[in-house]
Amino acid sequence: MNIRKTLRSLHRDIGYFVVGITFVYTVSGIALNHRSDWNPHYTLISEEVNIPSVIKTEFAKNEIVELLENFDYQANYRKHFVTKSGEVKIFVEEGTVMYRPEKGIASLEILKRRPFFFQINKIHLAQTGRLWIWISDIMAFFLLFVAISGLFLLKGKYGIKGRGLWLTALGVVIPLAVILFYLN
Repeated sequence: MNIRKTLRSLHRDIGYFVVGITFVYTVSGIALNHRSDWNPHYTLISEEVNIPSVIKTEFAKNEIVELLENFDYQANYRKHFVTKSGEVKIFVEEGTVMYRPEKGIASLEILKRRPFFFQINKIHLAQTGRLWIWISDIMAFFLLFVAISGLFLLKGKYGIKGRGLWLTALGVVIPLAVILFYLN
């Protein structure tokens, strides 16, 4: 069997195999690249309500639960405490509420996982355990194989001895330039 024909078959089959994982890495990679524009893991829900002011230093659980009912977002009470400054910090599922009783202001902040993005970002960052690290390493090896085998699939002026050499060189030069000029 011809080596080029074998290489083409392996390149094609491994290429098909890595498409799904490549899709996940591509979508999560774009999301993670724009962390300064948005939080790719969580969405923030914030809400502020005004309630009658009170001068108190202790609050029972049922009073706090009743206070939480003033918010549009229905938060599940976990626990609370009164700070030295007299504010009440309330821990709720997925967030907190800061209550200033003397001012009659309560502020809720909830961090909710972004569906789909939270999970694929965890996979992308290899934060799912040892098994995924091995899968990710195998995926990297397969991508390397597809990249290298792709260099030798075409002959002539479009192959690695022609235009392919210049495009490959450009693909190497761009990250090296970033490393040399922007990361030093």
